[in-house]
Amino acid sequence: MLKDLPSAITALETLCDGLQHSLSDDGALSGQEDNHGLRVQWQKLLGNLSPAHTHNKASNSNEATLIDALQAQLTFLKRHQQQQQEQQQQSREQLLQAAHFLQEADYAEERLSGLITALEGNGHIIYYLYPLLECYQQAVSVCAQQRQQERARQQEICQRLLTLIDELSYTGDVGNEINSIKQLLLAQSDHTNLPAHCLRLIALVIEGSRLERQLSSRFLLRLNNNLESMQTQCLTSVSEGKRIVSARQIQDASLVEEIHAIDRHLSGHLDTSLAQSIVAHLNGLKTVAQQHAQLQQREAALLSQLESLENEVGKLKQQTSDYRRRLTSQNEKLMIDGLTQIYNRTALDERLKVDFARWQKTQSPLCIVLLDVDFFKKINDQYGHLAGDKALRLIARTLRNSLKESDFIARFGGEEFAILMLDVDPILLHRPLHQLRQKIEAIPFSFKQERVTITVSIGATLLQPGDTITTALERADQALYRAKNAGRNQLVIA
Repeated sequence: MLKDLPSAITALETLCDGLQHSLSDDGALSGQEDNHGLRVQWQKLLGNLSPAHTHNKASNSNEATLIDALQAQLTFLKRHQQQQQEQQQQSREQLLQAAHFLQEADYAEERLSGLITALEGNGHIIYYLYPLLECYQQAVSVCAQQRQQERARQQEICQRLLTLIDELSYTGDVGNEINSIKQLLLAQSDHTNLPAHCLRLIALVIEGSRLERQLSSRFLLRLNNNLESMQTQCLTSVSEGKRIVSARQIQDASLVEEIHAIDRHLSGHLDTSLAQSIVAHLNGLKTVAQQHAQLQQREAALLSQLESLENEVGKLKQQTSDYRRRLTSQNEKLMIDGLTQIYNRTALDERLKVDFARWQKTQSPLCIVLLDVDFFKKINDQYGHLAGDKALRLIARTLRNSLKESDFIARFGGEEFAILMLDVDPILLHRPLHQLRQKIEAIPFSFKQERVTITVSIGATLLQPGDTITTALERADQALYRAKNAGRNQLVIA
């Protein structure tokens, strides 16, 4: 049996040459017994040609017909062989191109270089096709894993971005656009646009800060102008007051002098000149009275200026109070988590510095507690971010209602919360924390009429001699890690 196409073509060419040689020798076929069996097989294969055992004219005709058929088959096989060679070469080039492309990837296997070398050395593609496919399968698997990890990272970045957005408190167009980006992040499952959203948020924060600076600059400019106007009015009022006081002193002296003059004339003259003198002094008193009236007008004008100044001071005081309240409100918003309405990480850092300094001074017990919501990503993935937000708000409300007023509660980031507990009993510390864990587990949380159980893992630690804020937080975080590894919904105190 022929094994491949080249050997079949060779055998067919040999048969055709033998038949043509036998016909050229006056149709004598007896000398070609070695080709007789093969010829008979080809006669059966190509048509209803009877095998010839005699050398007559009819048999010569059959032999000629057989030769023509064989020549036609030979031509077809050679053409088919050429097509196969061209296809094989094309397939080899395509495989080499794909292999080189795969080799440039970071996740290509080491054996790929050997397969490429063998293909370039004209190795048969069938022998290397399956190994190449295995390399591709491995590369696709690695690529899929990387894609899954990338999606997880994108999800984590998205959640962090949403947390940061909740802490922004801009109003107007900037605030509206920030809220639009938040809604897009909540609605999109594919977060490939995260870089664009991040860049736009940075631009909006810069724009919001610029607007805030402009408003502050305008207010300070108005404040400065008002202060300058007030200073000018005060200087004018003071100068006018001094002039009025001086004029009153002169007027009083003139009035006293006139009175004394009248007294002298009355005591020293009894003739008709007395009447004239009295009239002159009365005229002097009238002049003094007129000057006194003018001074009263100046005093009234000064009082009006002072009243106007007082109104300006009142307005300025009101503007200053409004601005102070606005700054206080903005500062509070910077310290409040927008989603849960409890303190955020910034406020926690500030409070931790104060409590840590107090602990260093008094050594009164201070406990740092970290809580992490178990399987929070599953809640987001299964029920959506709105359900996750609702769960965080319920947990924050439960924390506020369950702890003492002196305890400080903050959202540490994402689905983590932090608590600072002052003046706690180290021996009984586990009791309120266990109760807190149980209360959270008992939260009647449902989303779209479906009951959802929420649990938290808790890690806690008491500050110890030699601690810093960093070492205490790391120890609490390690306790939280052990609680999660212990099966979640656990409490570990380090």
